[in-house]
Amino acid sequence: MEFLILVLTVYGISAIVIISTIFAPLRDFAERISPNFLSPLVNCMQCFPFWAGIFVSFVFVAPLRVNNPLFSEGVNSFFTYLFSGALFSGTTLLIHVLFVYIMGEKWDKLQEMERERKIKNGTIKESK
Repeated sequence: MEFLILVLTVYGISAIVIISTIFAPLRDFAERISPNFLSPLVNCMQCFPFWAGIFVSFVFVAPLRVNNPLFSEGVNSFFTYLFSGALFSGTTLLIHVLFVYIMGEKWDKLQEMERERKIKNGTIKESK
């Protein structure tokens, strides 16, 4: 149950940053200053949850623990958070794919509205 709560927490944080209108200025800013690094980070439902998952693992508890006797405690901790981030990224992407499937054509319309908003405010150029 705790794992499910953590996964839904990471999904919630990620959806708010990546999809919500309240974070649109942050996404636009990232697009303008760093279109090849920061923009994908705050616009990708697989990238952002990786980092959000690492953060949630630090704040609460990592959903898995690497405890290899061949590695030092620091290396084990590094891999614990790396694999936790990957786990959260994958589970969040799975939830998002289901969400998009359920939304169907509504999702396509929302994506088109977001694209038009970005063209209007000059964040991206209209492609012909």
